[in-house]
Amino acid sequence: MSPRRLLIGFCSLLLAGLALGGCASKTAKKDYPVSVIRFMVEATAQENGGVVRLPLSGVIIPIAPKTYFTEYDIMRCDVIDNELGKSLSFQFTEDATRDLYRFTATNQGKRLVLVLNGVAIGAMRISSANSQGFVIAYVEFPEAELVTLAKNITRTSEDARKEAAKAKG
Repeated sequence: MSPRRLLIGFCSLLLAGLALGGCASKTAKKDYPVSVIRFMVEATAQENGGVVRLPLSGVIIPIAPKTYFTEYDIMRCDVIDNELGKSLSFQFTEDATRDLYRFTATNQGKRLVLVLNGVAIGAMRISSANSQGFVIAYVEFPEAELVTLAKNITRTSEDARKEAAKAKG
């Protein structure tokens, strides 16, 4: 990837992060930091998206311009322990579970990138179709802060779904 393309991608991602950061700022109505999570997919060479860099490993991943899953698709987020350490477990809504199955069936081999308030925090390889409605991801985030992050993601998602339901009437 050329340096110019990397710079353009970085600037695009920075602007998107600033825009999301404005959406994710703490408001008077919220008594917690709003944690907006987005699930992006690794871009192919033909797609003209942006690039993200994971904060600890420095891994650079080209991403497609479309967001596939958002806070509206998440029922809850929890921290789980497994053989490789702590990770985040995302439970998707019923509708999003169907979309997740189709999405993972057609994007095997690509990476699913987790973006928190405009900053990439993790990526996982899609190895098979996911019909369970759960995504487990290791993230490059301080382990001591994962429980609080998971709670804030869940609260943000719950509030977003409630607000969307009110708007529908």
